[in-house]
Amino acid sequence: MATTSQTEANRALLQREREELTLAKNVDAVDDLYADHVTVRMTRSGTDETVVDREDLKALYREWFGAFPDLTEEVHARVAEGDEVMEYLTIRGTHEGPFRGIEPTGAEIEADGYHYRRIEDGRIVETASMVGMTTVYQQLGVDLPVE
Repeated sequence: MATTSQTEANRALLQREREELTLAKNVDAVDDLYADHVTVRMTRSGTDETVVDREDLKALYREWFGAFPDLTEEVHARVAEGDEVMEYLTIRGTHEGPFRGIEPTGAEIEADGYHYRRIEDGRIVETASMVGMTTVYQQLGVDLPVE
């Protein structure tokens, strides 16, 4: 069972993840933050393509940062228990680069989502994130459902 200090260290790791990735846009930080054999529980919206490993995670971050260079996350709640940390958040950004076949629109996006992380030995070993992609696509002017 994790101690209070381990739980606080895990919370701090997610804060470091936010600072390194979302704020500094340092995609290479994935190699320090995530374990070599991280379990990723995500599928790219709009495709059946799964996100499998650290290289896929870096590609995903590059895609989002290229499309929304000013992307931010506002954390509304962070709950940590033992080796797990869960965050409820809102992402915001301006569509300034291509995103999943959609040319830049200049539109502002805002959507709610969450991050789940499980941590062992100071590194993320399991991850899942979800954001309201229906909301994002609508804000980019995409008519839903997409055929």
